[in-house]
Amino acid sequence: MRNTIRLLAASLIVAAGGAAAQDIPGVTLTQIPGSYISPVAVRAPHDGSGRLFVVKQGGEIRVIKSGAMLPTPFLTVSVNFSGESGLLGLAFHPNFGKPALAHNDEFYVFYTRPNGDPRLGATPDQVVARYTVPTPDADVANPAGTIVLRIPDLAGNHNGGDIHFGPDGYLYISSGDSGAQGNPYQFAECLWKKPASSGSACGATGGTQYYLLGKILRIDVDTRGGAVGAEMCGSNGISPAEYSIPAGNPHAATSSTCDEIWAHGFRNPWRMSFDRATGDLVIGDVGQGTYEEITVEPAGVGGGDHGWSRCEGRHYYDASGSGTTCPGTTGTIAPVIEYAHGEGCAVSGGYVYRGPATAFHGTYFYGDSCSSRLWYATASGPTWDTGGIQMTSPASGNIYGFGEDEAGNLYIARSNSTIWRIDIELGDAIFADDFE
Repeated sequence: MRNTIRLLAASLIVAAGGAAAQDIPGVTLTQIPGSYISPVAVRAPHDGSGRLFVVKQGGEIRVIKSGAMLPTPFLTVSVNFSGESGLLGLAFHPNFGKPALAHNDEFYVFYTRPNGDPRLGATPDQVVARYTVPTPDADVANPAGTIVLRIPDLAGNHNGGDIHFGPDGYLYISSGDSGAQGNPYQFAECLWKKPASSGSACGATGGTQYYLLGKILRIDVDTRGGAVGAEMCGSNGISPAEYSIPAGNPHAATSSTCDEIWAHGFRNPWRMSFDRATGDLVIGDVGQGTYEEITVEPAGVGGGDHGWSRCEGRHYYDASGSGTTCPGTTGTIAPVIEYAHGEGCAVSGGYVYRGPATAFHGTYFYGDSCSSRLWYATASGPTWDTGGIQMTSPASGNIYGFGEDEAGNLYIARSNSTIWRIDIELGDAIFADDFE
């Protein structure tokens, strides 16, 4: 039995956003069977199986197959499940399930290590690990994994934790700034290592060294087994190296910088996604006291400074949350979408729609965890046109994250243990897999 909620699209201008986008004539949320405690992401392996995989923050990945949740978890990982910590991300290798291709049994997860595990910082490490399946079509993975990359942490929040393979075949990883309000440690702007006590002094010595915080990382997980380079910061304690640095990473040729860094200046890039048509990376970065923002890294272009903590959204940041237009002269990348905290307080990211309703290709669906509001936007220059979607029978539960299946249909993961598919209606047709 399907639980369906009809939505009405309205031309609403999100605060400080662009002009109102064109109305969407009909949008429906269709509940997917099953109960998924603390779901944070929905992923598809792109292996032709039609399966969906739900990431549960408590450490499980569950499989949805032929419209039903399978009784046995795909994978169970021991994690520190508290606050914003836990199992946070999943990415299938681009060759997953494809016979005769290398790495066709591999997938990657991002999680917070348990409290009792060895750690590099004051709190449990954030790690990326590789797992495999016994056969390409297996619904239960091999239980043992290999840690690929470690990030020392200082708090239990602002972990980022989203991972995706880009169209270039490299693995992209989001990492938050380690949580302290007001940004006293200034990790997001530092491209090297530093102790928490050093303020803005990037590269200072003494004390516990922190790195790769407040960043988007890009690594090559196919080229492994080599020596650990001095500036492969995430390989600390892992030898031989489980990854290498892609040619073209923006700081790879610069001394005293972490070579994994693709972009920096983020507070908490909780969820991000690639536009499967353009290759652009769209990033939802959770703000502090006043603004939420969504920024774009164009396909193949790295090295961007996204502004935190000089900027919050399109405004200069200070302790009171007030400010004037940013980036101004800072040289930072301005968001394509921002909204004030009257609309919500923690952006959940989203996806550019490339599903069966081709008339709406290029529409970006996104949401907020605090308000559970759902919006859409269309690209229109440096600021995107935005619109709200009003629920006539609102679904309960905070929006934790989104997902995309092989056909391009989009999904919402909610805090009340539910997964919903976004179906777009045109006339009498409803565009979604196995739904009519």
